This record gives sequence, structure tokens and C-alpha cells, in this order.
Amino acid sequence: MRTNMRWVGGFVGLVLAVSALGACSGTAGQSSKASGPAQADSGAGSATLAAELAKGPEAGTQAEDRQVVYKGSLTVRVPNAEKAADQAEGFADDADGYLAKQDSQLEGDREVAITLRVPADEFDDVMAKVAKLGTVQVRKVDSEDVTDQVVDLKGRLENARASTERLRALLQKAQNVQNIAALEDRLTQREGEIEQISGQLEVIENDVRYATVSVTFTEKDEPAVSDDLPGPLQALKAGGVAFVTVVLGLLAALAFALPFLVVAGLGWFGYRRWRRSHPKPDRPASPPWPSASPPLPPPPDATEP
Repeated sequence: MRTNMRWVGGFVGLVLAVSALGACSGTAGQSSKASGPAQADSGAGSATLAAELAKGPEAGTQAEDRQVVYKGSLTVRVPNAEKAADQAEGFADDADGYLAKQDSQLEGDREVAITLRVPADEFDDVMAKVAKLGTVQVRKVDSEDVTDQVVDLKGRLENARASTERLRALLQKAQNVQNIAALEDRLTQREGEIEQISGQLEVIENDVRYATVSVTFTEKDEPAVSDDLPGPLQALKAGGVAFVTVVLGLLAALAFALPFLVVAGLGWFGYRRWRRSHPKPDRPASPPWPSASPPLPPPPDATEP
């Protein structure tokens, strides 16, 4: 019985091989007949094919799908900082944006700093409107291409989701308690990765959709160099005039004090002459030490008659 089955299987295999060989020969004949026109067409379309390959895969769509984050900052001097801040917030509302942050300094040099989030396509328009509210002192615009970050995060997110689906399928088939615990632990880790990657991707995509405009409205006057400052020659002339003025002032003071100085000099001279003509009497010089007392006589002798 087994021998008969082997013969039947061999016969069927032989029939299939012959049929396949016939089909291949027929296809080869058809391809040889059509090779002439195809070769002629390939020469004409080679230049077009090379140009398409030079563009790269989906070059046009990649250029349109670039993810760019725009940030701008302005420092504007205005007469009223609070009023200007309210107007700038109105510009953001009109552009379907919103006010993200505001800091106010209302004492001394009044300043109001605000942060606006506006759609990326309204970024230039809002910047121009805010600049017209006063005198622009500082203007800065930054752009960052985050396309590679977005592509990387999307790839990681897709892989994490696929891994999560596989773990869930294995968890449904698992019967061992240890295997179930290990699969649940891995599944929890993958779900945490999905949440983290999704959060990062959401933040970047939000920054791409909404540009950031930071504005500082100040009422402080910009320091400027006075036009009244003299030049080098004028300064030299002013210094000479000041020197002459000081000298003339000293001479005037001396002339004012000269009569008093003459009277004082005559008085001093007269006093000196008077002292010379009336010298003071000389006083006797006192001895440096007191004089010694004379010696006392010896006491009388009691034995004498």
C-alpha cells in the first residue's frame, strides 16, 4: 500500500514539474518578443527615471512636512505698559491664541512682561502688530527644526504599541503563574513607555502648532548720548577759560585782603620795635638746690665742773 502511494506521489510530482517547465518556456518566449519595444522605450525614459531618483523618495512631501518651532522676543518702550499688554493679548485672541504668562512691575520703572502662544501661521503677523505698539528696543526670532525628534518619537511609540499587543496576546495564552507575573511586569513597563513617549510627542507637536511670543513692555526711557556734550576743541577751550577764571578769582581775593594784610604787617612791625626798646628785667636765678644749714654745736659735757 505504501509502495503504491509513493508511485502515485512521484507521478503527480512529475506532472507538476512538466507543467511548470512549459509555463516558463512560454513566458520566456513572450518576454523575448516584447523585449524590442521595451528596450526602445527604456532609452527614452531613462533621463526621466534618473531625475525622479535624484529627487529622493517623496522629496516634495518631506519638505512640506518639516516640523519647526518658532520663538520670538520683543522689548518695546511704550507710554503705558499695562495698556500695551492688554492690546497685545487682544492680538493673540484674534489669532486664536492665548496668554500663557504675565509678570508686572508697577513701581519705579514700570514694566509688564507677557508670553503669548499663537498659531504658527500667525506668528509673523502678531509680531508685527506688537512691534507697532511702541518703539522696539530689542527684537529676536529663533526657529528650531524638530522633524528628526518627531520621527524618532513616532517610531518608538509604534514599536512600543506593537510590543504591548504581543505581550497582551501572550498573557491571554499563559497558564503558568510565574509566566503571567513576568508578562504583566513587562506589559506595565511598555505601557509606561507609551505614556512617556506620548507626552513628549504631544509637547513637541504643541510647540510646533503654537509659536511663542515673549514681549516686555517698558516705560523706561532708552539711555542716549546727549547732543550738548562738547567736542575736544570745545572742551580744551572750556578748560582754559576755567583756569583763567580760577586765577582771576584768586587775584581778586588777594586784592580784597591786601589792606588788611598791610595793617596787620604794620602792627606786627611796631610791636617788634616796642619789645626791643622795652626789654623785660632779668630775674635772679634761683639756686638749683637749697643751701645747707650750719652744723649744730656739740652738747655740753656733763662731767665738767
